[in-house]
Amino acid sequence: MAKKINAYQKKLEYNNTYNRENYRSFSIRYSKNNEKKLISWLEKQESIKSYVTDLILADMEKQKAARKAKKTK
Repeated sequence: MAKKINAYQKKLEYNNTYNRENYRSFSIRYSKNNEKKLISWLEKQESIKSYVTDLILADMEKQKAARKAKKTK
């Protein structure tokens, strides 16, 4: 049984190392008492990650367009 635990630990260590080197994680906390509407809205989304990513990308494009417009004035 020691071999199984050892193999599991190696796999876990490999996965953790891979994730640390290839991903960045962000966490947001919302108060159940003060931010009920936000929580409810996010929970209705099919994918919170996709929803937030789309919002960020749209904002990036909006800011890019605003900077471009500012330069042409």
